[in-house]
Amino acid sequence: MDTQIKIPLITNIQRYSLDDGPGIRTGVFYKGCPLHCPWCHNPENISTRMGLYFHVDKCVRCGSCAEVCPEKAITLPGPDGSPPQRDRDKCSQCMQCVLKCPARALEQVGELLSIEQIVKEAISDMPFYRKSGGGVTISGGEPLLFPVFTLELVKELKRKYVHVAVETSGFGNWEHLSKIAEYVDLFLYDLKHMNPLKHQAVVGVPNNIIHDNLRKLVNLNKKVIIRVPVIAGFNNEKHNFEMMVEFLNTLDCPVEAVDLLPFHNFAEAKYKQLDQNYDYKGAPNMEKEEIAEFVETLQKTIKTTVGGVTIQ
Repeated sequence: MDTQIKIPLITNIQRYSLDDGPGIRTGVFYKGCPLHCPWCHNPENISTRMGLYFHVDKCVRCGSCAEVCPEKAITLPGPDGSPPQRDRDKCSQCMQCVLKCPARALEQVGELLSIEQIVKEAISDMPFYRKSGGGVTISGGEPLLFPVFTLELVKELKRKYVHVAVETSGFGNWEHLSKIAEYVDLFLYDLKHMNPLKHQAVVGVPNNIIHDNLRKLVNLNKKVIIRVPVIAGFNNEKHNFEMMVEFLNTLDCPVEAVDLLPFHNFAEAKYKQLDQNYDYKGAPNMEKEEIAEFVETLQKTIKTTVGGVTIQ
């Protein structure tokens, strides 16, 4: 494999997952995404750089992290018992503080793993995949941000006869996506908003590339499930879902289903641990009853599910 290819940091290899494709699955999470969704439930995977969780409840205020930091990016705990503070602009990500912390209050986010290491971990659950119809789901972050690595990974998984799903925003180069698609059994493909201006303003990228790639992808006769995060104040409007139905009905080949994902605030703790602002702090979880109207709009013409994919 070309040693100069762009290699992602891996933040998690999550075994026994039931929400990201059929059966029992292993999720491989890349670090790095070109989109910047303010509700993102995996904020640790937006930046391509190594990250740092600070579990303040574990901190014993010993000051070891500040003493070992070569960049002086960490202040000593305050006399009032306040925890140490880290200047992210000064931090060189040497992770000396993580190694030194006696209470394990600091946690490195992201590590370099080879394709061989990932595959070895993934195939350890082959008996569960075979029995449940499961497999491996590559997610993130955005797998298309690392196209050569992703292509080699899906190739190797298929050599091991693993069912492969890829969760993607669809924002990427079509030439890369088409090559990856040859080895993928199922795409979990995000659509966030049909209005291009609203999409660009909130998510940070246009949606025309996403729509164009979806048109081409279904023409390859690939299985595609559309995933839609339903976010209050962003896309929870009937007109948005009516436009989505119109768009999906123009595709030459139908998608398998649309899966609606109501907003949840489970990631709030992650933002705090990463010392990042969270626009949805304190926002309540969205109940299924709140999206019933959108389900009704979609399922008139398209199979519609809520809250996670279990479709074979």
